[in-house]
Amino acid sequence: MGMIKTRFQQADTDAFLWCQKRLAKQAYYPIIRAISATGDGWIYAVLAFSLITINFEAHQYFFYSCLIGFGLEVPLYILLKRKFRRNRPQDYLQNFQAKIKPSDQFSFPSGHTAAAFVMTTQIVLFFPVFAPLAIFWALSIGLSRVALGVHFPGDIIAGILLGILSGSLAGAIIL
Repeated sequence: MGMIKTRFQQADTDAFLWCQKRLAKQAYYPIIRAISATGDGWIYAVLAFSLITINFEAHQYFFYSCLIGFGLEVPLYILLKRKFRRNRPQDYLQNFQAKIKPSDQFSFPSGHTAAAFVMTTQIVLFFPVFAPLAIFWALSIGLSRVALGVHFPGDIIAGILLGILSGSLAGAIIL
């Protein structure tokens, strides 16, 4: 098992360094930071509350599905963080400094990406016309976290899977 973990870490580190060379351009940092900030969580609450305020009857199931989705994702995210305790890139790589201060100590999985994909899954289920935009937005959040140096690509993939799983289970419960 240790050899697999070592190979995974090396492949993930190589992918991270490749992304850093291609994505992490100084001129783009304000845009990358702004994209990352859209995954901080408050936008999800604003969107869900706005829709339910505008028309409760039409949007209540979206609202409830969001609550259940995040209710599943957050504890699983915390459990995985505590279980894997994976170092962030700046703690793993010598002479590397992240462009922002991480929101917590460990990197696996990406909470920003997981939350973005919970919301994206809800949008896909309830407002499919906006699916391409939501998917692009959620992927952009994940990529921004790598570009800012706070996550390895594997953390993003795990966040995507966690978000889609949580959002899909919530949708299955509600629909």
